[in-house]
Amino acid sequence: MTMFTRHWHFGLTMALTGMMTAPVALASGVDNTVRAALTIEIANLDNYYDTAGSATLMSRQIWDALFYIEPDTSELKHALAASHTYIDDTTLEIELRRGVRFHDGTELTADDVVYTLNWIRNSDNGVRTITSPRFISEVERIDDYRVRITMASTTALALRFLSVFPIYPAGTYDTLGDAAMNTNPVGTGPFQVTSVQPGREYMLQRFEDHYADSPKGAAQIENLIVRIIPEPSTQLAELISGGIDWIYAFGADQVEDLGRFPDIEVGGVATSRMMYMVMDAAGRTGPDSPFANTLVRQAVSHAIDRETLVSVLVQGGAQALDAFCYPDNFGCPSDVVTYDYDPDKARTLLAEAGYPNGFNTTISAWRDRPIVEALMGFLGEVGIQTELNYSNLAPLREQWEAGTLPIVYGSIGSQLSDVGNFVPTFFGLTARDLARDEQVAEWLKLGNASTDEEVRRNFSQMAIARIAEQAYALPLFSDNTNFAVTRGLSVPIDSTGMPHFYRARWD
Repeated sequence: MTMFTRHWHFGLTMALTGMMTAPVALASGVDNTVRAALTIEIANLDNYYDTAGSATLMSRQIWDALFYIEPDTSELKHALAASHTYIDDTTLEIELRRGVRFHDGTELTADDVVYTLNWIRNSDNGVRTITSPRFISEVERIDDYRVRITMASTTALALRFLSVFPIYPAGTYDTLGDAAMNTNPVGTGPFQVTSVQPGREYMLQRFEDHYADSPKGAAQIENLIVRIIPEPSTQLAELISGGIDWIYAFGADQVEDLGRFPDIEVGGVATSRMMYMVMDAAGRTGPDSPFANTLVRQAVSHAIDRETLVSVLVQGGAQALDAFCYPDNFGCPSDVVTYDYDPDKARTLLAEAGYPNGFNTTISAWRDRPIVEALMGFLGEVGIQTELNYSNLAPLREQWEAGTLPIVYGSIGSQLSDVGNFVPTFFGLTARDLARDEQVAEWLKLGNASTDEEVRRNFSQMAIARIAEQAYALPLFSDNTNFAVTRGLSVPIDSTGMPHFYRARWD
């Protein structure tokens, strides 16, 4: 079983028994409705108090933020904000769109923005967000449609951070606290909630008064019904019988079986989650670390057949990567030093580095064991014999930050689609930085200290190009999300793996 069956721990063959010849009762688009299934239960529709993927998915359909990241291009666009101005490096003024309506008919004003952002930045309110709002020091109302945000320091990613904070009506939490949006969800998004059966089913309807210039656009479908179905076999049966129209995040080995049904369309899309290997280039494990030698790191990079890993173990829309970022991420360079699969060259480089017979080392990981074992096989072919240190993330992270791990395999993704959100974690002289390249760290720091996007882009690209040149890390491949839908239905999925039901349509 590969890592890509992690959501589908069931006997697919048994589930298909008796279904292959059964007629499929399509849940067609006649009523312009999409019926979707999610696996993970939603504890709270409020994404500030439930950060699970299902809650995030629902939040994007119901609520809007000040800014929006266009899924096709990763371009930042204005959403509830009509415009913005940096008064100085730490002061941001935002003018709101006029005439934006909440689902209850009230108009969005500065009071709603001030209330929401001041609520989430207050640590006493117990808010849990993937992206921290702590960069915000103060939010003030200038007038009905203008807001001033004061930041603790220059925050280059401020606008992208603000793209993931939905705006709620002022006073939302005053009576019901953190249960407010789970009890009476009111947003400005393309869909409004019409019925909730907590943990079971959520019924949404197109919001006809969604503001005309929204970057999300007007919803094409009239109704969206989302059911929580934890058992993948039940999801499958419902899809085949026509009880639901859309499922996703299932394993590569289920694609072929689902593809046997003529009225079901199966596909895979690339996501920006990147699998990687980082190496002890700074010699933190000791002065004799072979990975302190650039030739050794280059040898490792040539030893791995990433294309085969993608085609055999990942499939779908996944793709091998050359730069330490996803191509669509802001700041990701398109032209870096590449390392094609060439085991003979790897052996030559090892010999030049003083390791003609290879050496023994350890590779550490907390996920994707079949992938890691494949990596170990490739390294063994060129003489690098590896022992597997497979552990939970928490203890492994302690070892990593203590500088005791020669190679670490892992994955990273960014819902902000920006390299400044994650690359400094690995190469910014942090505890997890195994390269300790001061030039790279300086470029990343300068990039994240500027609000000028061109300056940020240039410094980010310079840093990532040097990471590739010095082979500090080997980006392996992007992840993949599989989906299956009733034929005739189109649901766009962005590079973070998030479906956009407000752009769904029936052909």
